[in-house]
Amino acid sequence: METPCLITPWVLRKSRKVIIPPKEVLKIHKRPLINMGVMLKGELTVITENNDTLNLKTGDPIIEVVNTWHYGKNESNEVAEIIVFYVGTKGEALSIVKEED
Repeated sequence: METPCLITPWVLRKSRKVIIPPKEVLKIHKRPLINMGVMLKGELTVITENNDTLNLKTGDPIIEVVNTWHYGKNESNEVAEIIVFYVGTKGEALSIVKEED
């Protein structure tokens, strides 16, 4: 019996280099689609709404949390650079920023 080939509508939507200046705190946001990348330079701390913390440094692989409110902060005196690849279906938002209360 042959296993059917499952074709998904998921595609590489976008890739980009993200630059986070020293001492920058990003807005709380969530990603509705999978993305992954590599920390090219510097350091970044990622904190979820449950206060789970991930400390990233140069060379670390990144698979970002999906559908979870979080933010990043560059606590160093050096620019943080990440190359990110977003995978999803056409028309999906790459990021949703949480409205301030």
